[in-house]
Amino acid sequence: MNNLRESLCQDRLAAELDRDDVRLRAGQHASLLADLTSRVTSYPLDERLAGQLMLALYRAGRPADALGHYKKVRHRLAEELGSDPSPPLRDLHQRILTADPALAIPVTATAVGTLPRQLPADLPSFVNRQNEIDQLHGIQGGLVVISGTAGVGKTALAVHWAHRIQDRFPDGQLYVNLRGFGPTGHPTTPTEAVRVFLDALRVPASEVPLSAPAQTGLFRSLLAGRRMLLLLDNASDADQVRPLLPGSADCLVLVTSRHQLPGLVATEGARPLTLDVLRHGEAVRLLGARLGADRLQAEPAAVDEIVKRCAGLPLALAIVAARAATVPAFPLAATAADLRSDAGGGLDAFAGADPATDVRAVFSWSYQALSTAAGRLFRLVGSCPGPDLGMAAAGCLAGLPAAVVRPLLAELTTAHLLAEPAPGRYAMHDLLRGYATDRPRRPA
Repeated sequence: MNNLRESLCQDRLAAELDRDDVRLRAGQHASLLADLTSRVTSYPLDERLAGQLMLALYRAGRPADALGHYKKVRHRLAEELGSDPSPPLRDLHQRILTADPALAIPVTATAVGTLPRQLPADLPSFVNRQNEIDQLHGIQGGLVVISGTAGVGKTALAVHWAHRIQDRFPDGQLYVNLRGFGPTGHPTTPTEAVRVFLDALRVPASEVPLSAPAQTGLFRSLLAGRRMLLLLDNASDADQVRPLLPGSADCLVLVTSRHQLPGLVATEGARPLTLDVLRHGEAVRLLGARLGADRLQAEPAAVDEIVKRCAGLPLALAIVAARAATVPAFPLAATAADLRSDAGGGLDAFAGADPATDVRAVFSWSYQALSTAAGRLFRLVGSCPGPDLGMAAAGCLAGLPAAVVRPLLAELTTAHLLAEPAPGRYAMHDLLRGYATDRPRRPA
């Protein structure tokens, strides 16, 4: 009878181990931890069970506990049986030590479900940027940082190109707005962004580790060996981006930011792409895509003036085009006259009820992120006549020595509030100049 009972107990343990192997393959390590921990107290010398617990601990972001359990099992085997752990358990121990990507959570229906297709809608009227698209098109994977001043069309380009190449990434596309610059003043934290991605990958809440590093590890494990496209929109700085980068070179990560993010270029090998304002012909094409070629051809002089007043900034052009589109019976000359009446450098003609389509508000989110000293220099440069100025002139303007003014100029160029068209020469976009000169009279 005792032999039969022992045989049945062993059969039950084998069945439980088989079941738990299946659950581990399904990514259910978190819900298994309590049962496995309890079971090893009854079967402390079962190496298959020990391996399951080690794997569950590792996938839960607890590699130290997994290694500690191996040490405990090895010591018990030596004391009670005079033997070493079996080759499979020793191999698992070594793979945990080296963080072998093969230990990542398998991508199954439980972990992934429907493949994420999170890209925002492409603009049906997207035009231009062919040079930039040509530069991007040869990139198969890695990290790309698209930067430029506020309203220059970074997100529009990133979304448009992502739609064009999404077929290269059959495992899905992930998107998050990091809100690095916006009306709330509260950027999305990396932890919040990782949770958004884990939700998109259909990871049950019960399977999400508690600590932020473990959540990042789970996210990277899910992406290991997969081809996915990630669009990290509106980043504030490199530290916000780094925890969201997959470990797989097969993935492509597009980052948009008002800052150049040189840290990502230096340490992560990101490829930088800087967007400039549109040239005259490109601005006309944008208006044509929004208003129709016939309307533009009927009033070429008005079109030229609208383009000039918008200074090539896509956001300004889109605002004006939207205003003209809502009153199709009005001539474009009326729109041009409205812009002309605000020709003193102000931005009232580009105001709106929605902060996202109000040029002054959009500029303010970059301005508010500046240091106090850089903000002062920005205002001073805006009031300076002439198309550009050098470092010495900027120092005289601010009453600062070169050693002090140099990092301030770097801060402004990194934030795309100043351009550096030639080494040591600094220029400001016309609409940004209007915003800068407006600062003493208006709150940020």
